[in-house]
Amino acid sequence: MILISTENTTAIMVFAFIAYLAAVNPPRLRIGLPEADGRARFGPLLAGSALVFVITAALALSAETVLEWFQITPESWRMASGIIVGLVGARVLVAPQRAEEPVLDGWGAALVPVAFPLLFTPQLATLAVLFGGTESSSVAVGRLALAMVVAVAVGMMRRTRDALWLASARFFGALLIIVAVLEVVEGIRDV
Repeated sequence: MILISTENTTAIMVFAFIAYLAAVNPPRLRIGLPEADGRARFGPLLAGSALVFVITAALALSAETVLEWFQITPESWRMASGIIVGLVGARVLVAPQRAEEPVLDGWGAALVPVAFPLLFTPQLATLAVLFGGTESSSVAVGRLALAMVVAVAVGMMRRTRDALWLASARFFGALLIIVAVLEVVEGIRDV
């Protein structure tokens, strides 16, 4: 990275964790969760998060194969993922809350809205393939697991002030834009 030297593995690991966390956007997740008594329902949140973790971890673990199959170089994928992450970050910065979406009852809420569309997003999928294809897959999955744990912890918090949650979601949108710029510039430098 331009600001993060490739020799400094700790900085790269922290950057990748921040990128995953910004992609998950825990405050935005908290805004969209179905509630019971002011708190997110634990069962659907945990089940949906586990489902998304399995899907995204599979993407990270098979990233090299996916990139080879589509004949995409890691540098090209880095630039493309930077563009996707930047566009999503701009949308989250402007409008962090989605319009009302259908929510399934009971355990169906683990699928809609928790897994899809709140957690499994284009930015999370592209970053999983990026980090899985350019670094150690197991390290990429470990950082993903940590980001998902943070998302579940934030999801279980009481939602009292929507304005604070919306501002926090916008902050994570701004982080996505920073991640996008760094990824696009690094991809251009690598080409």
